[in-house]
Formats: sequence, structure tokens, C-alpha cells
Amino acid sequence: MTIKYHTLGCRVNAVETDRLKRDLAALGFNEVSAPEEAEVIVINTCSVTKQSDRKSAQLIRSSLRQQAKVIAMGCYVPEELFEEVLFIPNEDKHRAPQLISDHIGQLDETGSLLTQAERTRSFIKVQDGCNNFCSYCIIPYLRGRERSMSQTEILSEVDRALAGGHREVVLSGIHLSGYGRDTNTSLIELIEAIGQKDGIDRIRLGSLEQAIITPDFLDRLNRVDAFCPHFHLSLQSGSDAVLKRMNRHYTTPEFLDKMEMIREAFPEVAITTDIIVGFSGETEEEFQESIDFVKQARFSKVHVFPFSKREGTRAALLSDLPGNIKKERGRIMRELTEQIQAEILEEWIGREVEVLTEDSYGYTRHYLPVYYEQALEPNQLVRLKITGRKELSLYGLPIL
Repeated sequence: MTIKYHTLGCRVNAVETDRLKRDLAALGFNEVSAPEEAEVIVINTCSVTKQSDRKSAQLIRSSLRQQAKVIAMGCYVPEELFEEVLFIPNEDKHRAPQLISDHIGQLDETGSLLTQAERTRSFIKVQDGCNNFCSYCIIPYLRGRERSMSQTEILSEVDRALAGGHREVVLSGIHLSGYGRDTNTSLIELIEAIGQKDGIDRIRLGSLEQAIITPDFLDRLNRVDAFCPHFHLSLQSGSDAVLKRMNRHYTTPEFLDKMEMIREAFPEVAITTDIIVGFSGETEEEFQESIDFVKQARFSKVHVFPFSKREGTRAALLSDLPGNIKKERGRIMRELTEQIQAEILEEWIGREVEVLTEDSYGYTRHYLPVYYEQALEPNQLVRLKITGRKELSLYGLPIL
């Protein structure tokens, strides 16, 4: 039976879809790229914002028009709107292969396991759920409390990725920093175990919270040869007053201390982040505090999001700013962060870097995109000399 997959939202969703693909392939399902060729369409939905809800609903509606059997899983599950759709909530995702097979009456154990050796990076889900309950975030209500996968299961996934030809693994989770708190272990212990695997070239981390950054954590990371010096630290705002309303448990001086700690341990590190502009009640003064903090912190890249009120969260009860103000603040913040990003990229011109090749580009260990004109085999570690910058990407030539 033919099947088409759509994935919306976070990296965790992408990891879950990849695992589902493998499991259903083993049951005889054949993946197709065109929706019109699919007898079954699986949509891994997202509900982090109202816009995410709309995208999920639109994709479900368009899939139903394909005359295929539609399965929706993930955070967006309005069963009352789509009676003909099988909805699989997050708590049942681990049973998705069986639920889907039972739903469509297909259980063929003669199928073969598909691999994805053509891909360079393998995203591995190590944790789900979140205990933080930031005032703007619906995810803890949808994903539940933090739950860590066993180290044995994760290491098996790493072995599968390496056997499939992947050179890099990316550890992902809804609250990655919380890995192991429920199983008497820790994220650094997991990283060290993966780093001992034969054939592992790169280990990259998903989004982290600043609280995990300690001298011991950084010292142990420095001893893992495969670790990529790229930290995505979630900031959300550069205003202490806004951080308090967001229920974020740190101040901007504390966050800056953690950044300085990282830069001391990894002198050429890339630190990226997320910032929400126009949060409930954000004043001009508070927005300016975020601007000033970004200038001081100098992130390698910033994902800027206008605040989107989410029903069911504490922030939904607060006053909202007009859309035009949020849009304008987003523009101002993006212009600043992209200017800083370009300045940081300029500093790499003339230097030699290691790139993991994909198509016409690849990524450095610091997750900097580098394009090259010369044809290079994908999934290779190649030394390049950076020759220039165009917008927010670098260009380089292979070192022969």
C-alpha cells in the first residue's frame, strides 16, 4: 500500500515521522512523494501557535480531497472537525504503526526496512514532554510531563543511523536539557556514550536551556571529539520584566554569564537563539531592552517570532498588542540580528573549515552554511577555504 507523509512543526515531530516511516516500511507500506499517488496520507501536526493549527487543518482538508485514507497525529487533534480522519494523540504515538495498520486493514510483515543513507544527518529523539510551563507555551499541556528514552534504545538508534551511512547525529527533544532527570542519568552521560561509538563523526545538540550550562558540563563536552561547537540557547526576550511574565527562570545577566562561559570553553563557538517580540504587555522600553541585549550578546543567528496568543495558556489571559506593532518590532529585530549574523560570517572569510557535504552546499561543525561550485560527493567531510559571503551564506573552494 502506498503512503505519503507530511510533517509540520518541530524537530521532534520530524524524528517521530522518520521512525514511523521505518516501522511502516517493515510492515509493507511503500512511500511515495506525490499525494495523488498515495492510498494513505499521514500528517504529523503542530499546534504551537494558531497559525500552526490553521496549517494543520488546511493540510488535513487538502489530503481528504485526494481520496486517500488520512491519519493525523501529533499536537493538533480536533476530532470533532474531521470525523473521517483517524487521530492519534501524542500519548499513543508509540502505537501508531499498529493503529494505522489496524485502521486500514493492512499488516504485511514481508516488507523490507527502508534506510536513508542518502541523508547526512540523523535526528534522534531522546526525550519528550516539558515540565516548565512557560506562560506562552501550550506544549506541556499537549506533550505531557518530561519522559526520557532509555540510553539503550537511543544507542540502538545511533547504531542504526551509522549503519545507514549517516555521519552526524542530532539529539532532539521537547526539553532536551531535561533528559535523564526521570531515569537517574543526564544528557552529558548520553553524549559521552554516543561519542565512544566507532564511526561517529559529529554529534549536534538541539535547543538547550541555559540552566544546563555549567563548568562541568562544558568541560566534559570538550572531551567528546565528535561534539559540534554549536549551542542553541533559548532566550525568548532580552527584557527581565518580560522574562518574568513569560515564566522563564533566569535573568538576562545570568543568561549572558552562561554565554561567556561557553565562549571561554569553545572560543570559536556558534551560539544561536529564539526571540519572541511583541509579547503580552511588552512596552517600547522592554522591546528596546531586547534590542540592547542582542547587540551585547551577538548571536550567530536568531529566530525571531512575533508573539501569537495561544488559548489554554496563562499568557492568553494577558493583554495582547496590536498586530502592526508586533510586525514592526519583528522587522526591526530581524534587521538587527541579520546584520550581526552577516558580520560574524565575514570573520570566517579566508579561513579553512571542515564541511559535511549535502547537495551544492554543506555545513561546518558550527552549523554555518557553505556553498561550493565544484561538484562534491554528498555525505563527505571535506576541507574548504572560505572565499566570500553572499547574504547569510558562505562560499568556499575545496582544498586539494
